[in-house]
Amino acid sequence: MKIKILSFILLGLSLNVGAQEGYMDLNTYRERVEAYSQLLKQQKLQAVGSMEARKAAHTGYLPQVDLVGDGTLNLRELDAWNGPVGEYRNYTYKGQVVVSQPLYTGGAINSKYKMAKYAEELSQLSVEMTLDQIIYQSDSYYWSASSARASLESALMYQSIVKSQYDIINERFTLGSISRTDLLMISTRLKEAELQLIKARQNYTLALQKLNILMGIAPNAPVDSLSSINVPCESVQILNLGEVLERRPEYASTIVDINRSEAQRKAALSQYNPQISMYVAGGWGTLTPNMGYDVKFTPVVGLNVSIPIFRWGARFKTSREQKAYIGIQKLQQSYVVDNINEELSAAITNLSETSKQVDAAKETMIIAEENLDLVTYSYNEGNASMVDVLSAQLSWIQAQTSLIGAQLSEKMAVAAYKKAISE
Repeated sequence: MKIKILSFILLGLSLNVGAQEGYMDLNTYRERVEAYSQLLKQQKLQAVGSMEARKAAHTGYLPQVDLVGDGTLNLRELDAWNGPVGEYRNYTYKGQVVVSQPLYTGGAINSKYKMAKYAEELSQLSVEMTLDQIIYQSDSYYWSASSARASLESALMYQSIVKSQYDIINERFTLGSISRTDLLMISTRLKEAELQLIKARQNYTLALQKLNILMGIAPNAPVDSLSSINVPCESVQILNLGEVLERRPEYASTIVDINRSEAQRKAALSQYNPQISMYVAGGWGTLTPNMGYDVKFTPVVGLNVSIPIFRWGARFKTSREQKAYIGIQKLQQSYVVDNINEELSAAITNLSETSKQVDAAKETMIIAEENLDLVTYSYNEGNASMVDVLSAQLSWIQAQTSLIGAQLSEKMAVAAYKKAISE
């Protein structure tokens, strides 16, 4: 029995080696998913839009040039269109080129520019958060597919083990050396193994479909060979909360949100500060009323000054309103820190515990393999019952399933930790 099992394992390894020509490792899969992700593309376009909005806000510092035209017609005196100079005309017109420059807007332009700048930073941080989520999702789908493949190989091996024992018992039953009861028991177990194989094949197909769809190809397209679920996990460096906060885009976003709220407060209060601007204009236009005199070029220099005096305490109410919003952002920051701390603590715990689970599952698997080999040998020698064989087979497949599950949990624990530290 042990020879047959080893032969089956070697056959599986040879098949894996032959598939290495189309090998797709985890990093390659991540790159393909990242290149296809529609959500990431949306976030990047949002970042581009925020960058252009920041550039547009910067133009508020610069002079503005406008072409202004105006014309009127008095419909009650349509007959007064032309006449001698000095008599009334029923129309006026004006055309000017105006160059204006804000000198002081109470901090409105500066605050609006800062708000646009912070919005751009938030968009960039959203791209980073989306990328972290995509990497974690890629790892999840990749290792789930690898785990499903290992379960399929385990089901194939299990069916082979049961079928090998069935052939021996069937031959002995034909010779009349054992009862029909043993044959019925092993036949039932063989059918259970076949059903388990069908289910494992279904799960593997579904996992591959999800794997393909995430990287934007047809669900049933052939999949390159994946890393085995039993490969050692990559080493990680354990970081403390302070180090993780410096890396997490969620925490950085809360700092930017607070700064943006402060800029918003200053922008809201700017309307209660003095406003000063100047302009230079020049153009041609009739006098008002139009008495038919010659139209001449008229240059104009102007200065606008506005100083709010009394607004019924609106400035102080607006200030308190905006400070309340800033307080909300600071509380949100504390909430985000707690969530990150919880996520980090859980990830570190899972790293330690899943590693222990894999070690225990490997030891259990060794025991189950040895037990199956010994019980099967004893039964074939007439020293054990069929119940013992079935029990050993069941223990073997359970140990195999537990080992695959523990290895998947360990891989996902590493992925969750890397997401927690934004690596």
